[in-house]
Amino acid sequence: MWMSSTLAADAPANDLQFMKDMMKFKRTDPEIAQAVLQKLVNHKWYLTQEVVPFALFGSRLSDKEKAGHCCQAARHWKPDSFRRGKPMFPQVTAKTTLADLVGPESHLLLDPLALSMTGFCNLWRHGKE
Repeated sequence: MWMSSTLAADAPANDLQFMKDMMKFKRTDPEIAQAVLQKLVNHKWYLTQEVVPFALFGSRLSDKEKAGHCCQAARHWKPDSFRRGKPMFPQVTAKTTLADLVGPESHLLLDPLALSMTGFCNLWRHGKE
């Protein structure tokens, strides 16, 4: 994970996996794992609805996971206006997937390019067939 930390597209998957690893590590050393998880609470930038779609461009997700990510995005309508200010950090559990973190604000990534998340995902899926 350290070597790919400079790749923004892999950051959502890396960060989520690291948090899950620390949750598992609680069984081995609860004190250290809890201290690490407490520090990570303010470092969930790549897990916000706005940024998690970067994972579609990364190498850490399988095609099936990317398709699930796209399907989840298509379930959410693009808001009339995007939220401003501090991002809303998600709650993460051992079962959280990147697709679970997708929401209405996820459309922000492609909006400046005048692309819809649904249209982009359809292009991506058809390109894989």
